[in-house]
Amino acid sequence: MPVIADITKHRKNVADLADKFSIRNFILGGSSQFPAVEQLNESYFFDGFVFSVCLKGSLTFRFNYHEYTAGANTIFTSMPGQIFKLVNRSEDLIFESLFVSSDYILRLPLPKDLDLFRKVSMEPVQKLTQEALHNMLELHSMVAKYHRKTDDPHKEYQTKALIFALLVEIGSAYSKNKDHIPKALSRQEVLTDEFFTMMLQNFTSERGVAFYADKMCLTPKYLSMAVKSVTGHPISCILKHFDAAG
Repeated sequence: MPVIADITKHRKNVADLADKFSIRNFILGGSSQFPAVEQLNESYFFDGFVFSVCLKGSLTFRFNYHEYTAGANTIFTSMPGQIFKLVNRSEDLIFESLFVSSDYILRLPLPKDLDLFRKVSMEPVQKLTQEALHNMLELHSMVAKYHRKTDDPHKEYQTKALIFALLVEIGSAYSKNKDHIPKALSRQEVLTDEFFTMMLQNFTSERGVAFYADKMCLTPKYLSMAVKSVTGHPISCILKHFDAAG
């Protein structure tokens, strides 16, 4: 079941993949479905949350224009609408993942003080304690166990409760990192971050450079130059990529 391979074809949401996994709103995946580096020459876009725990090996990847490396005993999380590109991976890479649609996760009554999404956007990769790693893998396994039940009319509630518990565990792991100091961003990086944030909120209806430039009180030319200087890609190509995913 090639989870990641399907997503690289610009399939943009969980519903597109649900039929293949008999799951609605979330997908379980792992490194056995992860393609080799040469199969990921292009970036992909996924309209949902992706939580992945690395058990062994390492991988280097980009979210939008930021590059990260995840090694053993780490969790890396992708927010909705991010452009992902694999840079490198080790041959011994092993990880487990949970893909969750945006509408599903945003309906969950997560505690406000958890502040999971802001923390994830600041630092997607986090080192895990052995206890946190054990708890996440155990909950991930239980989600898999309960969603496979075919004779229980309450399995949807059971899996939802387990996913909720898993997200709270993930949020707790991010909260324990008190030492992270965000790096100073250049003017171009600040504008690029602002552009990506605004694009994620509006890309389904607005895919023109002028719209985003106007909202940011910039000329289209200046915004395009700023984004290209940071990402290496023309803003028109980024918007066209999202258009292809739609």
